Amino acid sequence: LHISTTILTVIQSVSVCLLIYAPMMMKLPMVTDYWISGKFEDDSCPNHFDVCCEEPLEAPQLKEEKGCGFLNSKGISSRITSNSEITQFAELPWSVLVFDEDHEKKKGAFVCGGSLIHPQVVITASHCVATVDDSFIKVRAGEWNLKNNDEPLPHQDQYVKEIIVHPQYKPGILWNDIALLILKQPFTINENIGFICLPPRKIKINEQLCVASGWGKNAFVKGRHSTVLRKVTLPIVSKNECQEALRSTRLGKFFRLHRSFMCAGGEKNKDTCKGDGGSPLICPLTEESGRYVQMGVVSWGIGCGNNKTPGVYVNVPVFSQWIDRQLKTRNLNTTYYKLRT
Repeated sequence: LHISTTILTVIQSVSVCLLIYAPMMMKLPMVTDYWISGKFEDDSCPNHFDVCCEEPLEAPQLKEEKGCGFLNSKGISSRITSNSEITQFAELPWSVLVFDEDHEKKKGAFVCGGSLIHPQVVITASHCVATVDDSFIKVRAGEWNLKNNDEPLPHQDQYVKEIIVHPQYKPGILWNDIALLILKQPFTINENIGFICLPPRKIKINEQLCVASGWGKNAFVKGRHSTVLRKVTLPIVSKNECQEALRSTRLGKFFRLHRSFMCAGGEKNKDTCKGDGGSPLICPLTEESGRYVQMGVVSWGIGCGNNKTPGVYVNVPVFSQWIDRQLKTRNLNTTYYKLRT
């Protein structure tokens, strides 16, 4: 907010924290909000939907749902930072949190990220859920800021009914590191809750503009979990190039990258990190602007954001038929995550 009067001789300019717009609906407090705690990054304004700016921003028009894979590029707000970018509210509506709710200790623990492909089905990593008790596992959809309850639309929580770990999952070496979570009740779809598409066999994507996201730490050592959902743009790296890069690390010159993996990244300070496991790697379709498919699941890496060392992801297309079979066996509709032709 600039002041153009004679008092400019005393004060050149003034910036204030202003609400981006009047929210349509305040987020309702949930019983499980107690689980969110720990060290998070600070915001410059007390309310994350306040911005320090010259002029308040107008609320964008909400878009009609067209199917899976459409992100809200402007979210339902407009606030962004550089480097490891903060997403807009509801920009990636398929992003979910998986957490372990311990009723005896009356607290919860963040387990992993994940992505919604059906009102009752989440994709995540096997290493996140292979050893947990599904009776206490919850999934939260529609979340954005872990600290505040001032978001325009409420998040939703659902208990997990069944954890499906891939039968060929190998702990330790993490081969076939993919799992499905079947929920007891479906999520109610809203502007901040939607589905990501899974890729068919033949698909044209822009491999240079893939996006990884999560609430994970901002550094491998002494990092802090992000308060809000962040994203980073990464290129897909070929299997041979990735394998050679990983052989130059402590893995050694005989390391072989398993077919269940794919790689992305390799640029310094641009990577997923601790706490991002299970979160999606999505890539834009070349023939349909603004639409994405999930090509990967965050699995493992050597450190975080090391130069010329790509991150390793589950190769989702390898498991497309397995995913279809799991849903069909349970009489769940597979069209939610299919591209319409």
